[in-house]
Amino acid sequence: MFGKTARSPKEQMLMNWPERVWIYSPVRVAFLRLHARRWKRLVGPITGGHALEIGCGLGKGAQILIRRMGFGRVTALDLEKTLIVLARRKLPRDLSHRISFFLGDAQDLPFPAALFDAVVNYGIIHHVLDWRRCISEISRVLKPGGIFYFEEIYPALYANLILGPLLRHPTEDRFHGPEFLATLEANGLGLVEGVRTTSRFGIVGAARKK
Repeated sequence: MFGKTARSPKEQMLMNWPERVWIYSPVRVAFLRLHARRWKRLVGPITGGHALEIGCGLGKGAQILIRRMGFGRVTALDLEKTLIVLARRKLPRDLSHRISFFLGDAQDLPFPAALFDAVVNYGIIHHVLDWRRCISEISRVLKPGGIFYFEEIYPALYANLILGPLLRHPTEDRFHGPEFLATLEANGLGLVEGVRTTSRFGIVGAARKK
């Protein structure tokens, strides 16, 4: 009997080549800078502190967190060992003591509770199988008063008739806006004032741990 080969849970969370073309493009990096600008407007300026980035890829986002947002240190985590190796090689020398790369799963963060001043998610949680556990883990590792900065997209954008066949994403238990926002609140993450929540395609915002 022939058909598609069943993918492991890890494989279901990894990007395929069309997504990689987008994620590692200069256009995507420009969007990351725009998100940083919006986060600074929502929360205010940052002068130091220790941030965790989940799903760091080649490390461009981690560099923006220091150069554009003002964090003192960034711990960057990804599920793919190859990307972690490449990110370390490509890290600018002047940031080598401020950005650390780790191999790990956002569903089971390998860090103690209340360690980070901020956690940053550049559109990774919709790739995670157990996205509720991922948000719970984010809350766990945040200090009280810490900020969760997020960009997320909903199925209307990535699972439509045009993009759905091209992209690889988990297909079960996907979240839309109401489910995502309710799960933040259930884990003690309250939206900061000014976050727009009405789009059916996605959200860029920030939440503070209570």
